[in-house]
Amino acid sequence: MANLEFLRTFLLAADTGTFRRAAIARSVTVSAISQQIKTLEAQLDVPLFERVGRRAQLTAHGRELARSLRPAFSQIDDALGSLAGTFQSIEGLVQVGMPRAFGRHWMRRRVAQLLETHPGLGLRLTLGVPSAIERRLVDGQLDLGILVRPPSASLEARPIAEEAFVAVAAPQLLARWGTPRTEDDFAALPYGAFDTEFSMLSLWWQLQFGHRAPQPRRVVVVVPDLDELVDLAIEGVCLAVLPTYLVYEHLEEGRLVRLVPARTDRRSAPGRSSNTIFLAWRKAAVLPARTVAVRDALARV
Repeated sequence: MANLEFLRTFLLAADTGTFRRAAIARSVTVSAISQQIKTLEAQLDVPLFERVGRRAQLTAHGRELARSLRPAFSQIDDALGSLAGTFQSIEGLVQVGMPRAFGRHWMRRRVAQLLETHPGLGLRLTLGVPSAIERRLVDGQLDLGILVRPPSASLEARPIAEEAFVAVAAPQLLARWGTPRTEDDFAALPYGAFDTEFSMLSLWWQLQFGHRAPQPRRVVVVVPDLDELVDLAIEGVCLAVLPTYLVYEHLEEGRLVRLVPARTDRRSAPGRSSNTIFLAWRKAAVLPARTVAVRDALARV
């Protein structure tokens, strides 16, 4: 079977008229061009050039082969050029996954700026729980993912935000139970949690009362939806530890009250629990220009 590179060399020599011009175009020596042509002729078992003195002229078979190859290589070059253009262009679809509550608040004000800066972009935003977002990112179903925990070893990541947590409760719940101040007061209240690991609740609790302090005894509801957990807290069902961006307006308007434990010997100053948010992508992936543009825009903090 004929070597594709040798066929390209042959066509270049046929179109430029001499081996010397072909050598200049390919940045090789004339002898290298001559050797490739000889090898191609041996592979095809057909003479393509006639040596007339110091010059080489196409044979009838060579002219026919050159005529057949031109449209084929033109299609190959067009296909490669189109592929490179697509990869290097900041146009097309970029798929970004993110946790529902954080993504809804954080991403919303960035979408308009991204699309205004790069009008050829399209964004497909997937909202879901962190574990599902990370799994889809690793599997290649997403181009970028916003994660609320340190990413796995197969991903690269940049920190993009710090998510702060506060404990809140509705006035009607405090009217029934009283406003908690001590660790025992807090431990006696009914709690809501986002997940069965009590990740946000545990982070806040340990910072306030120490790593050895026992967890709250009464987690009465677990719901993997932060917006629903906010609503349950507003209804007076439970005390909840939630991100500040979700409860700011409710605190301002009195639907929720922020709860801060009294200072104890276990801590020298009031604690402020927080969690780092990461923008992640596959470590081995070669990212097209459109994905790099979105990544760099979102990673500006």
